[in-house]
Parts: sequence; C-alpha cells; structure tokens
Amino acid sequence: MPFYKVLTHDYRPPVQGGDPVFDGTLPCMLPLVSLDTSEDECGAGWNFTDSIASALAIGGLWPDGRPSLAFESRPGPDAIRRGNKMRASTLTLVRRLSEDEMREGVRAMSAPFAPYVEEMVAEQMAWRAALAQPLRDEAAVEAGLKLALASRNLRWGLRRFDSVQLAWAAGDAWAARCAGDAKTARDAWDARDAWDAWRAVRDARIAWAARTAWAARDAWWAAGDAKDARTAWAARAARAALTIWFAARQRWIEHPPNLLTAGLRDAYRHGLGVTLPTGPNELGWAI
Repeated sequence: MPFYKVLTHDYRPPVQGGDPVFDGTLPCMLPLVSLDTSEDECGAGWNFTDSIASALAIGGLWPDGRPSLAFESRPGPDAIRRGNKMRASTLTLVRRLSEDEMREGVRAMSAPFAPYVEEMVAEQMAWRAALAQPLRDEAAVEAGLKLALASRNLRWGLRRFDSVQLAWAAGDAWAARCAGDAKTARDAWDARDAWDAWRAVRDARIAWAARTAWAARDAWWAAGDAKDARTAWAARAARAALTIWFAARQRWIEHPPNLLTAGLRDAYRHGLGVTLPTGPNELGWAI
C-alpha cells in the first residue's frame, strides 16, 4: 500500500522545521534515525501516513507560506502505527505527488465542508497555486493590492519597498513609534485589524467553533505554529480568506465570501512577498 510524507517547498519538516532533509533528488533513502516505539502518537523517527489527506492535515497545505510537497514513500521494516500517524527508523522518498493527486487529498480532507466541498477544494487549490508565486509582475501586484483595499473599504495609499526585509523593518519601526503613545498604538492596532479584517475572522472562527469542520481547518491553521511567524504571513492570509469564504457561504457572518481573497490572492500569484501596514493609512509591500 502507498504511504505519504509532506515536506515544505524546500524539503524541510513542516512542523518541527530545521534543515532540508534531502536535496530533491529522487528516489532518496533518508538517514537512519532512532525510533521511539512507545505508544505516544508523536515520537522520534521518520513520520508518515497511509493517506494523502492525513499527511496534509498534519503537515499543512502551505506551512511556511509556500505550497507544501507530498511524496509517495516506502518505510523501513520496523514501521509502527500510532493513531493516524506512522513512523519508522528509515524512509525512502520514491516520487513527488502531482497537484492532481494533491487535489484528491484535499478533496478527501474537505468532507466537513459539505455542502460546499467542491467549491472549497477549488479555493484551497487556487491558494496553493497563488502561493507558489509563479509570476513576477509588479504592476499586477499593485493592481491586486488596490483591489484588496477597495474590497475592505480602506482608503489607504500603497508604498513599495525594495525588499521584504525593508518592508518588515518599516512595519516594525511604525510599531515602535506607536509603542510610547496609547492613542497612536490604538490607531496602529486598528489599522492592522482593518487590513486583516480581524473582527470578521474572529466572528467566523466563533461560528466555526460551534460546528464540526475542524479536520479541514487544521490543514490551514497548522501553519500558525511555524517557528518564524514572518514566513507564515502569507499562510495566515490564506487561512483567514478561506475561513471568511466558508463562513460567509454558510451565512454564519454577513460579509461577501471573497472579502479577504479579492485582489490579494492575485497579488501573491504575481510575486507578492509581503504586505502589511507600515504607517497611518499606508499599506507597505514588496516583491
């Protein structure tokens, strides 16, 4: 039977992080490691699953803000099962799964989204495609961000930075300037909430908590545990957009389903690296 393992786009463990586990050359036998044979579901060893859906639910669809990769794998003879996870002292990565195969895993994982399973599969796959950043077009990024601001009823200006690092520095500097003044700090937080549509997301999550769509949710929200919060910025944007989309379709909240999708997803598709409030009524961005 086939087994599966998910890694980040650059071949790192999606939950624990660390160095790449291999260089992308397939097939690849991963190094021998100690195997925890206890009854704990999480333990030492190479972890894997027997379904694509389970692998994605654990590893995430975009754990570091870029689409994850899944590999058909062959475990060593000492493989053990604990819960819905398996582990072994060695694991051979045989081949990388296609996006069509990933779609089937996403579809199986999305059963809790009934009656909008197919629509949610399409939305999740569209975010995966966008977060791969296949294009580089600064004019298209700027157009997307203008549409995103208009969709959120924000009359802000755009400020382009020459690098993602400079955009983050500007955001940090603004936060630092606001720290000493309560009103300015409040304005800064309000601006951040307005861009992230935090209140809408909060309402959607509260509604969601009363329902049963947890299984599919975990595949997006796993990225919230990323070691470097900045690498998960795009991941959070995608999760928030999907949360709003589903909650609005279910009529749990009174917002258009594409509130956090319009413009922004297309901006990522065209190479957006980061976008965040960097000043009063100002949205900074960088390729």
